[in-house]
Amino acid sequence: MRTIPALLVTIGLAAALTGCAASGAGSTPSSCAAPGAASEAVTATGAFGKEPKVNIPSGLTTKGTQVSVLRQGEGREIEDGTPVVIEYTLVDGATGEVAQTSGYSGQTAPITAGADNYGALGASLECAHVGDRLAVALPKSALSSSTTGDTGTSSTKTEDAVIAVIDIKKAFDARATGTPQLAGDGMPAVVLAPSGAPGITIPSWSAPKSDETHLLRKGHGAELTDKDTAVIKYTAVSWPADGTDASVAGSSWTDGSGAQTVPLTKGQVQEGVRNAIVGHRVGDQVLTIVHQQGAAYAYVIDVLGKISA
Repeated sequence: MRTIPALLVTIGLAAALTGCAASGAGSTPSSCAAPGAASEAVTATGAFGKEPKVNIPSGLTTKGTQVSVLRQGEGREIEDGTPVVIEYTLVDGATGEVAQTSGYSGQTAPITAGADNYGALGASLECAHVGDRLAVALPKSALSSSTTGDTGTSSTKTEDAVIAVIDIKKAFDARATGTPQLAGDGMPAVVLAPSGAPGITIPSWSAPKSDETHLLRKGHGAELTDKDTAVIKYTAVSWPADGTDASVAGSSWTDGSGAQTVPLTKGQVQEGVRNAIVGHRVGDQVLTIVHQQGAAYAYVIDVLGKISA
């Protein structure tokens, strides 16, 4: 599956678009990028989901991020934290030359709208709809500072533009939407923030000696097999032997990366994590206790979607 870390490298920008959960999820952003002179100057012809022919005036500049809808979709609205499958063409605003495309092969991994690691590009997806074709004018400085979460939407400085023509093909839920279930006795307590991000409280006793998985939310989507790639968000917390000094080992909800894609073929991901996902359904939330390198960890995993091979 093609990912997006190389995005914009070909036009000499230091965009670090690696990673995949947003700091928030499931809420409509308070403000969304509006159209402007730069985005309105873009035309793109060709079928949706196929590489378009993009035309822009040479020497195009922008003040902040501007977003125009070139084709109106009828699908779900993209909210902060929504994992989105896109195809894209990037054009250098200074020269009008195509710098990079997604390949239009259907193999682009989802990115998460509003996730810090995607900076202005991720923010530009918020408020759009599945089926939209967007013309996004991005200041180069906003892209080069994407690792800081700077979206560039409020800048008043005129800069050279990078143009992204984006087709929004599919979106997944920002959080597990299944029916709440009761976890097993002796398990860590899990509470959810309004965004859906889990907080995990480790008990004072020792972890189970073997891996365990408990269903926290029961979804009704497609079942995942070992031939699929799962779209997930997760938080992992260490479980020390005496239950004290537990710490967050990793969380896609808070690290700015957004939703993760996890290949479920054997050997592609830690076996305990793989076993906790295979056989579950989209919409499930699972609590799994995994032993890795002599230590125990409690994972809460939201199963948001599946991508079949």
